[in-house]
Amino acid sequence: MRHPFTHPLAFTLSRLAVIALLVSQSCTAQPRSATGGSRTSPSSAARQTAAAKPVPAGRSQGRKPDPRYRPPLNFGELREVAGQVAKSTRRAIHWQLEPGANPGPLARITGGIDDCRIYIHPVAARQVPPNTWAFIIGHEFAHRVENLGTHSQTNPANELKADIAGARYAMAAGYRLEAFLGWVLAQPDQTTDSHGSLHGRVRSVAAHFGIPQRVIQAETKRYPASR
Repeated sequence: MRHPFTHPLAFTLSRLAVIALLVSQSCTAQPRSATGGSRTSPSSAARQTAAAKPVPAGRSQGRKPDPRYRPPLNFGELREVAGQVAKSTRRAIHWQLEPGANPGPLARITGGIDDCRIYIHPVAARQVPPNTWAFIIGHEFAHRVENLGTHSQTNPANELKADIAGARYAMAAGYRLEAFLGWVLAQPDQTTDSHGSLHGRVRSVAAHFGIPQRVIQAETKRYPASR
């Protein structure tokens, strides 16, 4: 089952072929450690407490560098991101974050709330900013937590609901929605019957949360375009 934020996301070594806006069905922070599932760090709770307060532009979250425009430090950082987003769903879910296939989708989720796994593209895991991953993972969680259907059962309305729910989870964990939406707009637009228009969903999500398009456009300029 693939639940890309918008469409089946294919990430190649050269670029993102398709990027999907994801909103998460929340998998709560109860990762399994047997396969390296992330554990929430002691600082996660503190960051979550301050989640509702936007982080001023240019200021890093916690003790790590600003997560909006840089590659992940390592895969462990992405597990920490997943743990923060999962915890913000306030649902008791067992989850694992693992490298996916190459070639393959940017992200896909399998399993149910009691044992869900999110597979992320191994090259994207080294290149896509942690802030972006927070919303992608949030979207994947949302498909489970909000009961928004599997990849084969989805439709544009459910994908937008997952976008919004996942964005809510990621923002509660302290991540920046405008930076994520700007990153998405730097990718090629994609339209499918099951997921709708990627860029159209960006506009809908921005309108839902009251983010001006000029703010998103400014963020888009900070990312290299994948055309």
